[in-house]
Amino acid sequence: MEKNESARIGFRVWLLVLTIFASVPMLLFSIISLGLLLRSQGEVERDRLSRAAASLAGGLERHLAARASMLTTIANSAAAKNGDLRLVYEHAARIVRQYPRFASITLAAETGEIAFSTLQPLGVPLPKSQDMELLRRVLRTGQAHVSGVFEGTITHRKVTVLGVPLVTDAGKRYCLENVLPVVELEAILAQQHLGDAWTSAVLGPAGGIIACHGPRPDAGEAAANSRGNGAFLRDPDEHVCETRAGELVETSLAGVGLWGWTVSVSVPQQSFVAPLRRLLMKISLAAALCLLSAILASFWLARRLSRDVTRLATASAALAAGSPGLDGGVLIREMGEVRACLWAAHEREEQALHDPLTGLAGRARFWDLARELEARAKEDPKLGLAVMFIDLDGFKHVNDHHGHARGDWILQRTAAALCESIRDTDVAGRLGGDEFVVGLIADGGQLRQAAGAIAERIVSRVRNLGYGIGCSIGVSLCRNHPPDLERSLSLADQAMYEAKALGKNRYVLREDTIGG
Repeated sequence: MEKNESARIGFRVWLLVLTIFASVPMLLFSIISLGLLLRSQGEVERDRLSRAAASLAGGLERHLAARASMLTTIANSAAAKNGDLRLVYEHAARIVRQYPRFASITLAAETGEIAFSTLQPLGVPLPKSQDMELLRRVLRTGQAHVSGVFEGTITHRKVTVLGVPLVTDAGKRYCLENVLPVVELEAILAQQHLGDAWTSAVLGPAGGIIACHGPRPDAGEAAANSRGNGAFLRDPDEHVCETRAGELVETSLAGVGLWGWTVSVSVPQQSFVAPLRRLLMKISLAAALCLLSAILASFWLARRLSRDVTRLATASAALAAGSPGLDGGVLIREMGEVRACLWAAHEREEQALHDPLTGLAGRARFWDLARELEARAKEDPKLGLAVMFIDLDGFKHVNDHHGHARGDWILQRTAAALCESIRDTDVAGRLGGDEFVVGLIADGGQLRQAAGAIAERIVSRVRNLGYGIGCSIGVSLCRNHPPDLERSLSLADQAMYEAKALGKNRYVLREDTIGG
């Protein structure tokens, strides 16, 4: 018995070691998969950052273009061409009254003298323009431009100016300007509704901050400094800047059309990686639980197997000594139970592959066969993929009034109708209940005709089953681009409901125009 006990303990240890060694590939695979997942998640977050910057830049570009268009309309008016500044002032004042967000419109001469401002009555003496550089650039290029940030001489608020050229028929040149308060630009940035830790900023051509919105203005300064230096302070491929406090921030930049401005969207790297760290903790915890479960299961299995081995060893020793041994009936019964479990597992696998009632491919088997068709259509651009979703009409009435046996007969005859209607290269399956599905491929130019012909044959054969049975068929056609089986089945399902709404015994074809 001491030898048996020693063997039993050794067997447990051996099984535990085997379990640990078997877990090593799984652990390596999990670590590699986790690394790839974290990298992919990081790319997703950076893409979100980039899309936010592009969206803000697009909004600002449209805002500036609308203002420039309105100023150009005034500059090209008859009053402006005639040099009638009073009428030009009245025109500008009406626009400001009608659109209060325009704040104010001013007209500056080449010398910098301000001819008028809608914030003051016409004729009131006004100080010189504070942005002669913008004035000279607009008059030199004859195009619209925007200035940097400065304090307005009238409003005494931080503003930037958008200017367009105004040239009279007499040759006098002016710069018609619309004052843009910085708070207005900050309101545009706030409309994006970024995360709480996100900071967005508008940067000037030299990298200075024009407007900033968010809890961390220093992040906008970091982006401005990085842009002003011509490169990020860190690796540009990683989109990382460093604030004056030494904090790293993930940043994305997007140009604002041809205006020379740049939008930056930043988020502290600590906040950026926080979701990834939470994901890492969850996955690590799950992996630890799985490993612990495997070890506990190995202990339990080792104990049970050791007990059975000990019983067999004891019985063998007793038989050798001529004593009564193990009850053969018990051993036969246990073998029968194992055989029954194996057979039940085999039956479940067969049911997943083939529908036992109709003989058609089951859901899992159909997906495997349809995936093969999808792969062939992707390999050969000339081929198109069609998916049919078939739903019986009146089936519930047959079940309720004629019994489930007759309902099963209807399902079997429907399956036969499908097999008789499709080609040898097509696949058909039953998803469950009274729902069937067909997949086929054909030359792109003939796909619609082939699918329509098969659908017509199915409708005709199902209608002839009697008992008021009919069917509605939705057909999705994917050609001229790589197919997507899931999308095709979803589109076919939608088309089936359209056919059902039009009445039974009909089909509706829908082209998949989304693209692969």
